[in-house]
Amino acid sequence: MATDFYTWHMQGDGSAQLLPLSDNTPSPGPVWIHLNYSQPEVQDWIRSQADIDSTVQDTLLAEVTRPRALILDQGLLLTLRGINHNPGQEPDDMIGIRLWITPRRIISTHLRTLRAVNTMQRDMESNNAPKDAGQFVTRLIELLNDNMLDTIDEIDELTDNYEKSMLLSDEVEPVSDRDLADLRTMILTLRRYLGPQRDAMLSVIASHLSWLKKPTIQRLREAENRLTRYIEVLDASRDQMRIIQEQMNTRSSNELNKQLTFLTALSAIFLPLTFITGLFGVNIAGIPGNQEPSWSFSLFVVILALIGVLLIYLFKRAKLF
Repeated sequence: MATDFYTWHMQGDGSAQLLPLSDNTPSPGPVWIHLNYSQPEVQDWIRSQADIDSTVQDTLLAEVTRPRALILDQGLLLTLRGINHNPGQEPDDMIGIRLWITPRRIISTHLRTLRAVNTMQRDMESNNAPKDAGQFVTRLIELLNDNMLDTIDEIDELTDNYEKSMLLSDEVEPVSDRDLADLRTMILTLRRYLGPQRDAMLSVIASHLSWLKKPTIQRLREAENRLTRYIEVLDASRDQMRIIQEQMNTRSSNELNKQLTFLTALSAIFLPLTFITGLFGVNIAGIPGNQEPSWSFSLFVVILALIGVLLIYLFKRAKLF
């Protein structure tokens, strides 16, 4: 079962009850309220919560968020991003989730379906619910990391394949520019969100919130270490992509130089021939001052030589060669 609105009352022993939002029945564990912030009734309900700071309310209802963590007394405002697994959408179009977490109540808001949230809901249904707020945060972060693994591995594999193509192929462009651009865009987009997400996790670890127990902190450290490995893979792939692009540019330049060399050699062959045929094809009889045919041709050659010397001087002065 996956819906936009639900309230789970965790019992502290792994079980949980799904109750209406209006049900205020006390529960041994925290209450998880998951809402779609785009609904007007949800916006009204969040704004009506006098015990929630206005900063928290604004963040829970914000359309665009970046991963961050903010500690307010014993409450934790946490915004995270997860890989987009929805049909027909790109993985790097990451889905945001906003959370306000206290020891007794967890409010999360979303717009699009997030696989990690659906998994959390199934855990509630199967009596595998977190026992406290700290375990809830840790479990959600671990699920977000789990759902990133396939995408990170795919990026790593594609990058390696592109690098092998460069090494094994003699083509100028063994990989299309479009494929390189798409992969580079995905890497940069994921890196833009995962860096701040790691910083947010580090802030939670260092927060010293009383409801974050030592085993929970240890799990958060492991989750942060795993996310760091993902970021390192993205950084390495980004560097590999840069090298691949440089190699392709080098190959393109070398190919262009070969073509220019061929054209230069061709010009070197035909330029003297053109000059000679043009010179000996001059109609001296039609040149003014040709009354003395014996020296008219010699005068014409001297004038051409002077023009050539003048051009060489001008080119040297302009540092063209």
